[in-house]
Amino acid sequence: MTKLIGLDVGYGFVKVTDGRIGYSFPSVVGEGHNKPTFNVKSAELSVIDDLKIGIGNDLYFVGKSAIRHSKFAHRDLSYTRAVSDDLEILFFSALSPFCSNPINKFRVVTGLPVERMHLADDLAKRVKGEKMISLYTDGKIQEVKIDIDDVEVVPQPLGTYWSVYLNGLGQIAEPLEGHTGIVDVGFRTTDLAAVEDSEYIPEKSKTVPIGLVTAYSDIANYLATTYGLEKESYDLDSIVIKRKINVAGETIDISGIINKAFEKLAVNTLVIINSNWKTTDFDSLILSGGGGQAISSYMLPQLSQAKLTAEPITANCRGYLAWANRHWGAMGD
Repeated sequence: MTKLIGLDVGYGFVKVTDGRIGYSFPSVVGEGHNKPTFNVKSAELSVIDDLKIGIGNDLYFVGKSAIRHSKFAHRDLSYTRAVSDDLEILFFSALSPFCSNPINKFRVVTGLPVERMHLADDLAKRVKGEKMISLYTDGKIQEVKIDIDDVEVVPQPLGTYWSVYLNGLGQIAEPLEGHTGIVDVGFRTTDLAAVEDSEYIPEKSKTVPIGLVTAYSDIANYLATTYGLEKESYDLDSIVIKRKINVAGETIDISGIINKAFEKLAVNTLVIINSNWKTTDFDSLILSGGGGQAISSYMLPQLSQAKLTAEPITANCRGYLAWANRHWGAMGD
């Protein structure tokens, strides 16, 4: 049976769902190895926290396992990432937890930033078809085939729109009349998508190179100058969530620095919105993405018709799945 998948390969995190279960992991790829590791809590690890896959002759740690185990790990923040090998590695890694058989058939809806949609056909060609991968689980190697017989690449923020207005089967759940603006604040980019009476309007949509990484840069500079701590962006994820750092065994609260960085990001985002849109033309504005969640407390008071969407971090991938069900039918066959 063909599985329908909603897959959002974000700069910060990869989010994926089949409607029954969903996963999220950092968009970090690292050099793989087969050296033994010993963890007394290994039985408690989620499959997504212990991702190691082989593609061709290469072995990779992905997500948290790359951060833990790879000598060379990176989060690709290049503006043209859509043409790099990392995107494919993250794409197939996201599908790997759904590979329960020797041959696994999928149809996938995924997204690109609004102004990277000219790369959609290339992305679809690169991931479509059959791919043999090696899965490493509990010290065992399993060879599986991923067979992607169809891929639909859409502007990323439309996932948020569909997650609001369509139900899980792709049926219309809310009225679609009026003008809606999606503000999808991601890790590397922010997408502004305009939708009028359910139709996406490319000419009124835009991608700008600002996102959580902008705030992360301020936080990283502070940690370097104040405490001499050099942190990669993926090291900052847990620090921002906990709002604390440990220095020589001492826990230090840095909430004030994080709040200041997020407030600056919110101000910049508001300037971008008002520079590209006459916001009073929109009946509703929907704030989405991990960045949207982080700066929502600063943004929403400034936009009277705006709201933060439910579960903003995973809204796109859930909307992609809703579109997959509408586009291909709930059975996927």
